[in-house]
Amino acid sequence: MTAGQETLRTRIRVKGIVQGVGFRPFIYNLAKRHNLKGFCLNDSEGVLIEAEGRVADIEMFITGIRESPP
Repeated sequence: MTAGQETLRTRIRVKGIVQGVGFRPFIYNLAKRHNLKGFCLNDSEGVLIEAEGRVADIEMFITGIRESPP
């Protein structure tokens, strides 16, 4: 396998205002764009995301969350 082709499963925690701003649909569409599998749910701390896919795709996914949240 080449760099970035390995599969990774990661847990991401997002805190702050996430309800009522379209955050979960944003995460769904971003994950779909990067061919990731997993789930996203709201809890008492904010949003919990678990994503699985190629390392390079997960890195781009995390960058997308940081750089262009709803």
